[in-house]
Amino acid sequence: MAAGAIISQLALSRIPLGKAAINYPVTIVLGLGVFIVSNLNRLLDNRKPAKTETKRFLSNQKERIDFLKIIASALTFAIGTGFFLPANLWKLCIGLTVFSGLALWLTSRLPDKSPLQVLREPFYAAVLTTAILGSIVLNGPDPGIEIKYISILFFLIVFQNFLLASYFDAVEYANASNMATRLKALLAKQILHCITLIVLAGCIAICLKTEFRYTQRLSIILLSMSVLQSLILQKTKFLTQNIYKGILITLVLILPFLVL
Repeated sequence: MAAGAIISQLALSRIPLGKAAINYPVTIVLGLGVFIVSNLNRLLDNRKPAKTETKRFLSNQKERIDFLKIIASALTFAIGTGFFLPANLWKLCIGLTVFSGLALWLTSRLPDKSPLQVLREPFYAAVLTTAILGSIVLNGPDPGIEIKYISILFFLIVFQNFLLASYFDAVEYANASNMATRLKALLAKQILHCITLIVLAGCIAICLKTEFRYTQRLSIILLSMSVLQSLILQKTKFLTQNIYKGILITLVLILPFLVL
């Protein structure tokens, strides 16, 4: 997930011409932030007795303590690197940190059967998109109107990725508490395919309207990501038997490296 966030940030920052200077502190803090939030979420879920699926991630207390030390080290390094961030990004970083921390704590306190569990996937998609796009818009020249439309499509793709992962969790674990479980499998599949159709229409419109070749290539990559996720949905039986299914689904987010 962290690698996908970094690659997506680098790819989107090059809109519209395909050229942009890399601000390494921004990229490092973004990657570490995504790593910390995503894994804290797993650790908090791991504390719930009913969450048997997460026990395969960290099977005993010693592993959880060791991994918590890794997260603490990443947080320390992120804070240290944060002092090299441009001043206009500090408000964004502080806001996302406070908001993410509160949301992680609140969702960890929710009962597994709470209807508010459906908010996890759109929340994490919104936070990830805001972190990536905010770091681009606040840290460089105006990327033009294209970034507005690309950001909408990117949010839909990230949300589709999270919903796809929760769909496979719901298929494999009857007690999974996520959006796919609340929506039921059929409706979740329909939403996933509808997102692909929306992304298809949006990418075609961008390719026809923009005069920048890089933006057109990036739109094609975004379309490929969404279509690939719909294709993965057709391989439910294969994915549920694959212990690396979570990694395979998340790998979709690194496809923008093809335009770097």
